[in-house]
Amino acid sequence: MKCIKINENIGDKFLNVLFLLLTILTYSQKYPLKYGIKAGWNYSNINAIDENGEPSGYLSDIIDEAYTGFVVEKQISEKSYIQSNLLISFTDRVTFLELPVYYKYNFYKRFSLVAGPKLNYIPDSEESQPYYFRRRFGISGDIGLNYKISNHFILEGSFSKGFTKQYDDLVLTYYHARRDVYRIGLIYFY
Repeated sequence: MKCIKINENIGDKFLNVLFLLLTILTYSQKYPLKYGIKAGWNYSNINAIDENGEPSGYLSDIIDEAYTGFVVEKQISEKSYIQSNLLISFTDRVTFLELPVYYKYNFYKRFSLVAGPKLNYIPDSEESQPYYFRRRFGISGDIGLNYKISNHFILEGSFSKGFTKQYDDLVLTYYHARRDVYRIGLIYFY
């Protein structure tokens, strides 16, 4: 129980810092706040171990995983932005709610680099699935590239490295699973 309590405290602190950061940025800059939606495909690499302690896991199919959500972006200088998302990611048979906070830097014409931490949460019930959820909250690190197609559309590609061992698959017999994700998608700003 103590381990779960620590992860919940990390999640609460992360959300408080995110709220404070977004509030400060909303009212402190001359640049506008942009809102939008995003969607795309996931390709997951689940890193785990088997019952003998050997490397194991799962690679997803290219078409059966997707993500969608809302985007908030605040420009803080001529080439720098802070971006946050609230995403639902459908992976394998596990659903993840994700809350990343990115620093975005426009390094060449229409190309931008994004990087930052991401909080993951598993809302699924263990009773309906062959999983044991070790930790509902997890932390990942993301890095990616954006290409600005127009003032409204951005093509995004990213890689997310999972740091938290979140669940066990009791049917496929892999344990201490961490999720790494490759993504490609589209952002639409209003």
